[in-house]
Amino acid sequence: MLLLFSGCTTKPETDAQMKAKQEPTVIVQKVDREDIKRILQEEKFIYLKNNPDRVFAVNGEGIAPQNTVSPAQAMALAKRAAVADAYRQMTEKLYGVQINAKDTIKNAALYDSRIVSQVNGLVKDASITEHTFKDGLFVVRMELKMNGARWQEIFAY
Repeated sequence: MLLLFSGCTTKPETDAQMKAKQEPTVIVQKVDREDIKRILQEEKFIYLKNNPDRVFAVNGEGIAPQNTVSPAQAMALAKRAAVADAYRQMTEKLYGVQINAKDTIKNAALYDSRIVSQVNGLVKDASITEHTFKDGLFVVRMELKMNGARWQEIFAY
C-alpha cells in the first residue's frame, strides 16, 4: 500500500511560474543608421554587389531678366536661376516634396485655395553636363551618379 501512494508526485507550480511560461520575453532594441550599414556590409547582399550606378538627371531652366545692364549680366543671372532650379528638382527627386494645402469655403463655395510646396535636402557631387542659352532662356542639364552601396547608405532608413 505504501508503494501505491509513494509513486510519482509532482510539485504544484506557483502562479508566477505559470505566467512566466505563458508570456514570451520581449526584447526592445533600437536600430540606427550605423547598425543598418554594419548589417548590410556583414550580410553582403547580392543585390548590392550587382546593383549598377544610378544616374539621376534633371533639366533646370532660368529666364534672363529684362532690366539688366548688359547681355552678359542677363545670361549670368539666367544661368544662376537655371542651376538653382536644377538643384531644387534634384532634391525633389531624391527626397520628395512636402505639400501643405488649405482651402477656404465661404457661402458653400470655394473662396480661397492655397498650396505650398517645400523641399529640404542635401545634394552633393552633382555636375552640370550640358547648358544652352537661347532667346533669354538658359537651360542646364544636371546629373548625379551614385553607386548602389552609397544609395543604400544614405536612403535605407
